[in-house]
Amino acid sequence: MKLVIAGAGAVGTHLAKLFAREHHDVVLIDNAQKRLAAVANYVDILTIEGSAMNIEKLEEAGVGTADLFVGVTPQESINMMCCILAKKMGAKKTVARVESGSYTTKENREFFKSVGIDSIVYPEGLVGNEINHLIERPWLRQWWEVQNGQLVVLGVKIRKGSSLIDQPLYSLMKQDAPLHVTAIKRAGETIIPHGNDILRPGDLAFIMTTANHVEYVRTLIGKANSPEAKNVFYMGASESAICSICTLPSHIHGKLFDNDPARIAEVTDIISHSRIMPHVGDARDVDVLLDENIKDHQVFIAATENSETNILACMAVKGLGIPKTIAMVENSEYIALAESLDIGSIINKKTFAAGQIYRMMLRSDVESVKSLNIAAAEVAEYKVKEGSLVTKKPIKELGFPPYASFGGFVRRGKGHFVNGDTVFMPEDVVVVFCLEGYLKKLERFFK
Repeated sequence: MKLVIAGAGAVGTHLAKLFAREHHDVVLIDNAQKRLAAVANYVDILTIEGSAMNIEKLEEAGVGTADLFVGVTPQESINMMCCILAKKMGAKKTVARVESGSYTTKENREFFKSVGIDSIVYPEGLVGNEINHLIERPWLRQWWEVQNGQLVVLGVKIRKGSSLIDQPLYSLMKQDAPLHVTAIKRAGETIIPHGNDILRPGDLAFIMTTANHVEYVRTLIGKANSPEAKNVFYMGASESAICSICTLPSHIHGKLFDNDPARIAEVTDIISHSRIMPHVGDARDVDVLLDENIKDHQVFIAATENSETNILACMAVKGLGIPKTIAMVENSEYIALAESLDIGSIINKKTFAAGQIYRMMLRSDVESVKSLNIAAAEVAEYKVKEGSLVTKKPIKELGFPPYASFGGFVRRGKGHFVNGDTVFMPEDVVVVFCLEGYLKKLERFFK
């Protein structure tokens, strides 16, 4: 399949590597030869220097035969215009990255589709929602809802004393057990576990359960007494932080700090949450944090544009006893470092955008895709089609590959767990976990 990407920034580069790894035909367009060369040194793709709004450059890229055209330059106006041009020239699907949440309303999405933009991606809004999930559940590292919360994926750190430790998973995940361990990150390695695997202290486990059993899992892993979030502290008035603040539950109070007085003045007029107070100041300064009673806060969100600053700030506040820290880490090379420092939840904006775009290239009816950015794994929702392989045999007879596993499924609006005898039905939504880069190989089970 052919993919044309306009913009060799963080999102565009990540997408190019992701799709090239799966042997798609990828073309990357950017004004800066230096950025293009940096990508071409690692992956085998065609690069074109120039503007994505230049029709000759689009023709050179072959957009007329593209299965997907993606506009992810720093300027949303360019992204929209080049998508419109690409669609008119024959691209099957187009997606544009935007900088404003107002574009994502139903009315605006319908308008953009009418002019040739099939999908809008607003990464800051996606990240803001993720931050809020973690604020509301500070005992988690990650949270993902499937089919309006009928199933949920919980990313949790396994600590000493947990009753899950050193037991074969087949004994934990019996037929009536309300949980399923779907992926494990251990000492830098991602494992798709099977029955004889065990959990160990320090593992990051991804557990699927139903909404009404979340508290049961919380107790099982020893987090029942973890404090709830009442006060939160934001460092950095980034767009993602503002998206989080504007959609926070009303019972949560907190503070927002940024070094830039102009930015604080700007967001003060935007923030709709009356219980979050903006301040000018340097939240990297421990004395400032102590003066602001940081110890009275349960969650610290480091959301500046600098990954190193966010990591160091989270380390500092953990040393002050703050139970939950969330760091935005845009530099992929720092994710492993942040994880090794055990600073809390790590959020990478480009993986959110890439996941939303990635599902558009999958041939099967994939509802959504999420990249577990602190584990080299992906989770996808597949809607089962009439006559597909998964409807013909029980799971144990499918020959499902060892690099993937079924997490659960939703049937007629209700979440269920799987076992070896499960046979899926048309219209079921099935949740699948697999190692990063293997999702495409699972399509044959759902065609």
